[in-house]
Amino acid sequence: MDFQPVARASEAFQQSLTAEEVGEICRRAFGGVTPVSAVELSTGMYNNVYRLALAGRVRPVILRVAPSEARQFRSEHRLMRNEFASLPWLAVIAPLMPRVLAADWSHEVIGRTRRGHGRCERS
Repeated sequence: MDFQPVARASEAFQQSLTAEEVGEICRRAFGGVTPVSAVELSTGMYNNVYRLALAGRVRPVILRVAPSEARQFRSEHRLMRNEFASLPWLAVIAPLMPRVLAADWSHEVIGRTRRGHGRCERS
């Protein structure tokens, strides 16, 4: 896999995933599908955001990963889960929004919350 993380200091708020973690997330979320490339986008200010090219898929997908709970303020805990829960209320504008392909709150792979989107967002 072509893996391109953003270089950051060890004390930075955002911390990149490893190539192995991205691969395991993709296998779990997409039924064994392997990523061909993972490019971390540096424009995110809160979540780590990756543009993924997956084997067998024409269009790229976006992976968003929340920071570890230890790095969040109390008011930010479960922020991504709350965002996901609000989606039914936004059904009227659903065609304008990325479609969520997978969400995982288990913390089994990396101990952080993650979601995969079905459309590549413009960077």
